[in-house]
Amino acid sequence: MYDVRLIHANETQLLRSDNDRPPRRLADAVQEECPSLAQGAKFLPSPLVPGGHAQTIYAFLGYYVYYAHSIFRPKFTRETFGLSDGGNVVLDWALCKNPMQRPIVTVLSGVTGTSCDFYVRKCYEELIKLQYSVVVVHSRGCGGSKLTTSLPFHCGFSNDYREVVADLKHRMPQCPLLGLSFSLGANIMAKYIGEEGADCPLVAGIIVGNPYDMYKVINHLDSRSLSLNKIYDVAILNFLKTAFKENQEAILSAPVKFNVSKIVNSSTIMEFTEEMTRKAFGYGSAKHLLDDSSSLDHLDNIRIPVLFLNSLDDPICTPSLIPFDKFLNNPWLLLALTQYGGHIGYMGNTWPTSWVEHPVAQFFKCMLKHKVVERPASP
Repeated sequence: MYDVRLIHANETQLLRSDNDRPPRRLADAVQEECPSLAQGAKFLPSPLVPGGHAQTIYAFLGYYVYYAHSIFRPKFTRETFGLSDGGNVVLDWALCKNPMQRPIVTVLSGVTGTSCDFYVRKCYEELIKLQYSVVVVHSRGCGGSKLTTSLPFHCGFSNDYREVVADLKHRMPQCPLLGLSFSLGANIMAKYIGEEGADCPLVAGIIVGNPYDMYKVINHLDSRSLSLNKIYDVAILNFLKTAFKENQEAILSAPVKFNVSKIVNSSTIMEFTEEMTRKAFGYGSAKHLLDDSSSLDHLDNIRIPVLFLNSLDDPICTPSLIPFDKFLNNPWLLLALTQYGGHIGYMGNTWPTSWVEHPVAQFFKCMLKHKVVERPASP
């Protein structure tokens, strides 16, 4: 009931260790070196945070705790990164000792997420102990930055992250690059890794709470007016409207006919996407943008080790959205499935304590000890 189930192909990718041990399969290495993911591993939710909704909301409220904490004790150094089209994104850095030689974990958070997000901070605290640098990549116009072009962000816009990773690879060629992502950021990162295929510069990735199919997940949220799910629909929609209002002048400078009244009065995420986002990016409909943005169809093309983490009581990314066949057919993928945890909540122990940072740190440490025997070309 509380077991962490690891789902994967019968024969996962072959890895070579740094010592004289013979090559091992990806799943075998994880079973041996990642106790939070090995056979018999369990995630026991806190009795004080029962159920998927409570887990999700508790983790969300943790943002405000870490936001207040960051005012007095900032742990990140901010860099403004210029993009090729004249736009920019802000990068929040936490550098370890000897940062030009040590691994760098690139992080993509949730909708308009920041380095203050609860789960980002908890993972940062664990990763910095391993002497990994952490850089949180914010979406355009988010994290306290302003748009410098008319182009905002959307749920599958991977080009900005691509430019950041390429630049890090050029600036710090001795540093192995890793990818960690949550929720909306999980969709973007999974899509990026699949788009890059065998040329992906990341050593490994971790994808937490991936929606997989953006059109289906937004329809799911928009249609549940009489359930607790409406809380998430309203919260996400408010995040999107706030981002629009803060960057309205820049967005409206595009040669596109927007109806501002319809945008700010949208009652669902789909309406907002139809009235603003799809127009900003030149799509014929919201469905076209969402289908094109989904990571689902890119999973087959992934050619680096990637751990996906989903819970069966996630009220946003429900079990029906998890493409189990993809994990059974691609030897580079692992799916760690828990019964409980909500949407990137994972609060365990009697007094609610975060759990997700433990499999994250263990998986990255394991992957850095091994090298892929062979990385075949993408189909």
